[in-house]
Amino acid sequence: MTVDELARAAGITTRQVRALQTRGLLPHPDLVGRTGHYDQGHLDRVRAVIGLQAEGFSLAALATLLRAWEQDLTLAQVLGLPSPVDRGREGRGHLEEPDVFADLVGQVATSSMRRGRLLSLVPSTILDHSAAS
Repeated sequence: MTVDELARAAGITTRQVRALQTRGLLPHPDLVGRTGHYDQGHLDRVRAVIGLQAEGFSLAALATLLRAWEQDLTLAQVLGLPSPVDRGREGRGHLEEPDVFADLVGQVATSSMRRGRLLSLVPSTILDHSAAS
């Protein structure tokens, strides 16, 4: 789809799509000649950004979350905390940590105030530290 079609499908303007690209929140399209072509992944990401922004996430916080998602980090890794599974099951054998971070976009039960508190704990340098480890 073109930038106009993407914007229409997401319910935003073409200018907003380009602003998301400029801020690094949306990857650039594949170019065929001089025309950018967007796919379902672009649309899903725009919808996620818009939805989370409506829940109170800042664009800076969303950039941090999206970088972590692209690096396949879990919420525990982003926060720099042990997972609840690891804390509650120490000594009973290791269980695989649930990927709470991957489901963050789809959560509807968590209030925007709680999400804001969680994100206020995420320093922007945590991803640099995690990537270096």
